[in-house]
Amino acid sequence: MQQFVGQWYDGRGSSKTDVRLELDDNGLFCVFDQHDNVLLHQMNQQSITVSSRLANSPRYLNFPDGQSVETLDNDAVDQWIRAYRPGMLSGLVHRLESNLSFVALTLLLVVLMVWGTAQYGVPAVSQSIAKALPAELLDQSSKETLMLLEQKLLAPSQLTDERQQALRQHFSEAIASHQDLRIQVDFRSSSLMGPNAFALPNGQIIFTDEIVALAAHDDELLAILGHEIGHVKHKHSLRRLVQNSLYIFILAMMTGDMSGNSELVLTLPVLLAELAYSRGYEEEADHYALEFLNARNIPTHRFSDLMLRLEANQSEKDKTEDKQQITDDNSDGLEWRRYLSTHPMTKDRVESFQ
Repeated sequence: MQQFVGQWYDGRGSSKTDVRLELDDNGLFCVFDQHDNVLLHQMNQQSITVSSRLANSPRYLNFPDGQSVETLDNDAVDQWIRAYRPGMLSGLVHRLESNLSFVALTLLLVVLMVWGTAQYGVPAVSQSIAKALPAELLDQSSKETLMLLEQKLLAPSQLTDERQQALRQHFSEAIASHQDLRIQVDFRSSSLMGPNAFALPNGQIIFTDEIVALAAHDDELLAILGHEIGHVKHKHSLRRLVQNSLYIFILAMMTGDMSGNSELVLTLPVLLAELAYSRGYEEEADHYALEFLNARNIPTHRFSDLMLRLEANQSEKDKTEDKQQITDDNSDGLEWRRYLSTHPMTKDRVESFQ
């Protein structure tokens, strides 16, 4: 006869009773109150389900009618299972999770699965989804995005109507040759974004007043337009939006939650993969801009000239920010901030344009 102790739940409430459990040689399982030795329940052991062992956490013996027993006497439960329920899988979970080599290998495999999924699976799925989305959804997404940016970062353009019209005229041939992408150009002012241009999913391209002021020739802005048309053509903004959504779903599916150490360990490869995607997008858009300029017999250095000027402008801004952070004793992470950039380094980008 085997005996072990635990706590009895009758299935009708949260109260518990200290019990002694006895299993006779015929497989009859009996539950006795420890205090007065009253028999609370008895049943053939085959009708009872037993939770797997996880280290020394409590085990649960569940009865068909809703009653259960919680016990910490894992060794006794294992002895019972080996004697009455022999099988290859008996205690497998406990043996595996107690094996540090297996745990390390499992963790490595999970990280590799997340990385592989993020590196290869997510971009393929995102590209397919982005291509299938209707134009109405792109318009709605772009409209809401622009409204949010106008609330936080953008202000009405201070360029004169004549200057805006002159630039649109300069861009007209390029826009007309991409009618399928529904390209339209607008201007906004942004002291926070500074010299910049970006494309929305529906083909709307925004130039800031600051980048117009920084350009030394309108062909430089035309080169930037070609770059942004590349983003629209390859649906980069939409693909990135889909990817970010898929990351959350995949990590939650693979880990069961998004908290604690699993989040710290498993989001790192996804973060690095996402940065690679962003750099890849910029390189793809740069390649499109190069073809765009060559097709129009525009000197390709127009793009690199403005990019180098943008880099110099950003360097001055970074120096100011770095000095401020150092003054505030908050310089940690400056190198990480530079490394975790979604754009390739400017010197690498401009080589093919010079």
